[in-house]
Amino acid sequence: MSEPLVTIGIPTFNRPEGLRRTLGDLCAQTYRHIEIVVSDNASPGSAVRDVVDEFAANDARVSYHRHPENVGAMRNFSSLVLKARGEFFMWAADDDRWEPFFVERCVQRLVADPRLAVCQMEAQYEVDGKTLFPFFFEGSPFNSYSSRSPVDRVKHLLRHVYGNLVYGVFRREALFHEGKPITEWIGQTLNEIPMQILLASWGNIRVVPEIGLYKSAPRTVCEQARWEQVGGRLPNWRGWRNYLTDCRSLHQYHKMVMHENFAAIDALGLHSRATGRLRAFAAYCLLKHEFLLALRWKPVGPETPQPTVANPVAQN
Repeated sequence: MSEPLVTIGIPTFNRPEGLRRTLGDLCAQTYRHIEIVVSDNASPGSAVRDVVDEFAANDARVSYHRHPENVGAMRNFSSLVLKARGEFFMWAADDDRWEPFFVERCVQRLVADPRLAVCQMEAQYEVDGKTLFPFFFEGSPFNSYSSRSPVDRVKHLLRHVYGNLVYGVFRREALFHEGKPITEWIGQTLNEIPMQILLASWGNIRVVPEIGLYKSAPRTVCEQARWEQVGGRLPNWRGWRNYLTDCRSLHQYHKMVMHENFAAIDALGLHSRATGRLRAFAAYCLLKHEFLLALRWKPVGPETPQPTVANPVAQN
C-alpha cells in the first residue's frame, strides 16, 4: 500500500532568504511522499524564483507558481489548496522551521484516525526567527479530546482557540465547505477563528505534545501567546497614555471578529435554536477574551511539564 501524498503549500512574498530556510527544512522531511508548491504573490524581482529554481533543480517535488499581481494573503493561501493533489495538505510559512519528523508524525495520526480533520505538533516560538522564546504548551486541550458532535467540537474550539493549527497537516477534504476553501471565511481582520469553526465542525483536532515546529514571530506576539496560556500580567508595550485609544481599537477589532464568527456559525447549517446558542457561546468566549486583554491580566494557570526534544533542529 503506497503512502498518501502530502501537498505542502508555501505562500510567499519577497522573502527569499526565509524561503531558502523553509525549503531546506521541508525537503529534508523524513516523510518523502510530498509535493512542495511555492505560491509567489507577485514579489518584485527574481530573487524568490531563483531560490525555488535552485531547490527544484535538485528535487523534482518542488514547483513554483507566480500570481501576475498581488492577490492578498488569504487568496494566496486559498489558491494553494485548490492546486493541491495530495490527500493531506499543510501550509508552511516562509520564515518558520520544522523538525525533520514533523510531517511523518502528523500523517501517522491522520491515517490511524479517519475522524481527525487536522494534526499539529507543539510549536516553540522564535523571536523574529533568531532567538528561541521559552517554551510553553498551547495545544494541550487537543491532545486527546474527541467528540462525535460537531456542536461540541466547535464549542471546545471556541474555548481553546489555537492559532498555530493553521500550520498543521490537514485532511484536504476538511479544508472545503460548501465547495469553497474554508480560508474564504476569514474576513478583513485576518482572524483564523471562522476557519477553525468550520474545521472543527468537520472532525476532531489533534495536537501532539512534542515540539515539531519553530514559529517565527515578533517578541510582543510571543509574549501575548504565552500570556494566553499561562496567565499573569501582560506587559503594556505602548504605555498607559495610549491605553484608552488601544481599548477602543481592541473593541472595534473584536466586534468585527464576532461578525465573522457568526457568519461561519451560520454556514454550518444547524437548526435555528442550535445556531442561536452557538452564536451566544461564541460571543461569550470572545467578550471574555477582550475583557481580559483590556485588563492585561488573567489568572495564572497550572504549571505543565516541559516536552523532551533530544535533537532540536539547528538555528541558521
